[in-house]
Order: sequence, then structure tokens, then C-alpha cells
Amino acid sequence: MPNLALLHGSPIRLWARMGIFLGLLMLGFGCGTKTVIQSVPTAPPPRQDKASPSVSEMLLAQYQVWKGVPHRLGGSDRKGVDCSGLMQAVFRDAFQLNLPRTSIEQSRLGRGVDAGEMRPGDLLYFLDKGSDHVGVLVTGRQFLHASASAGVILSDFDSYWAPRLLRVRRILDAGI
Repeated sequence: MPNLALLHGSPIRLWARMGIFLGLLMLGFGCGTKTVIQSVPTAPPPRQDKASPSVSEMLLAQYQVWKGVPHRLGGSDRKGVDCSGLMQAVFRDAFQLNLPRTSIEQSRLGRGVDAGEMRPGDLLYFLDKGSDHVGVLVTGRQFLHASASAGVILSDFDSYWAPRLLRVRRILDAGI
């Protein structure tokens, strides 16, 4: 077996050279380009957005805001409101629609609908105690209005109100 000391010098030099070589080799690994392994991208989870509120839900929310506000002829705020002032405020706040101030002007909007086809959001016009009165259908059997005796309330479309119904106007999808 050949003597390593004779070929490459002393064994200490050999270990020193190997140490330098290994050090440079390690330094080279530290400075070289690195390959980063990333996980395979996955599709984002489906959005869990809540469904948009229904017309009925929006009107019920408005009822909570206006519930119990007293009737005041010509009123249009929470100190007192009449039926057309309530419709103007509700449609502005719930649907961003600017209705005219009076029930007569409001009755010219949208399109007429048969009573059997009415749906939430339709304006209902009644002849009550000799005067025009307007409300908005909230559910199949209830409407929101400003009662002269009880203020802002939900009433059933019942045997009192059904015979007094004059017309139904649809304005939400009629492009008023």
C-alpha cells in the first residue's frame, strides 16, 4: 500500500485539504440556486355569501325601523308620518327608489297588477273611510302602512281591507 504522506504530504495536510474542500463544497451548496417545492395550488373554497335578502325581509326590516311611529298628516319622518310619506321613506331606504310625495303621484308609477297576482313590494291602494290610502304588500297576506289610528303597523289583507282595495301597482320591476 502506498504511503499517503509521500504522495500528498503529511496526513495533517491531507485532512486540512479535505476540510477546505468540504467547506468549499458546503459553501457552494449554500450559495447555489435553490429549488423550492411548493404545494399544488387548490381552488379557493366556494364563497359563503349570504343570499341577498328577499323583498319581504327588506320590508320587515323597514317595519322594525318605523313600527309605532304615529300618524301625522303630511308627515314624513319618525316624529310622524302619513301613508304616502311612509311609502316614500321605505322605498328610498330599502330599494333606493325615489317615489313622489303623494299617493296620487305614486299611483301613476309602475304598472297595474291584478289583485290575484300581487306580490311583496307591490303598492296597494285602498279607499278607506272616504279617502285614498296606500300600503305595501310585505307577505302574501300582510301589508305595511301608516294607520290613522295606530301609526305604522302591519295589517292583514283580510275581510276589512280586501273589499276596499282599489288597485295594485308594481314598481320594483317596472323601471319606474
